[in-house]
Amino acid sequence: MTMWDAREVRSASLPDLIRLCGPLAAQLRVSVLRQDAVAPASGGRSSDVTPILYRVGAADVLDEITSVLRAILGVWVLEQERPTFRMLGVPELVASLDPLRDWVVKHEQAEAWHERLLEQCLAGLSQIDIPPERVFVGQCPTAGCGAELWPTIGEDVTVCPRCKAQVDVRARRREGLRRIEAYEAPLPRIVDTLRAAGEKITYDQARQWATRRDVRGRVLLRPIGQDQRGSRLYRLGDVRSVLLRTTRRNTHRSRGA
Repeated sequence: MTMWDAREVRSASLPDLIRLCGPLAAQLRVSVLRQDAVAPASGGRSSDVTPILYRVGAADVLDEITSVLRAILGVWVLEQERPTFRMLGVPELVASLDPLRDWVVKHEQAEAWHERLLEQCLAGLSQIDIPPERVFVGQCPTAGCGAELWPTIGEDVTVCPRCKAQVDVRARRREGLRRIEAYEAPLPRIVDTLRAAGEKITYDQARQWATRRDVRGRVLLRPIGQDQRGSRLYRLGDVRSVLLRTTRRNTHRSRGA
């Protein structure tokens, strides 16, 4: 069975779904790491994380798969009056349940387990099939649709995969940036965050704003402090403000030329 084929997953037996959870969980961890690149700062300053702009669900799916597998093994432990098992991860849970295939299939809760696990496996496939250049901007606003929207980074308008409506995602991105204006991080991370939100900014631009001085000896972009490693920290709102001013000025000059 190919783990990427949703049709085969839907027709899989419960033991097959349990076995699928091993490689699927490994891929979901990769998705979690990719999504952690836009994970929210827990508070205060940090150069180790970048603020989240979009809701993503690989970690939630992984938690749910783990929960279902633990529930199945927990029932077996209870019925067999075995010692309580420790909190195993997905690979260990899959290995523990593999010899119990006959018991799993014949159990009175097998249908419910199959339904729950199938739901999470399909949700997992939808997460790991998302290309890294796409970001989540919410659900389709069309009444009764509610499909998730994953436009390409920098795309202003996206087409809903379900109802085919065209959705303007610029306002959603701007609102996301406004919510995290106070975020502080080294300049490259700020640039990465702005680029992920569709802003047209380069590392060279930001570096010039932070280093090039005008006739009065001032720079456009000033750091607000340092992290524990000595890296200069900048405020996302400050960088975006300079970007908007520079863009407006360049646009005005080009029109006046």
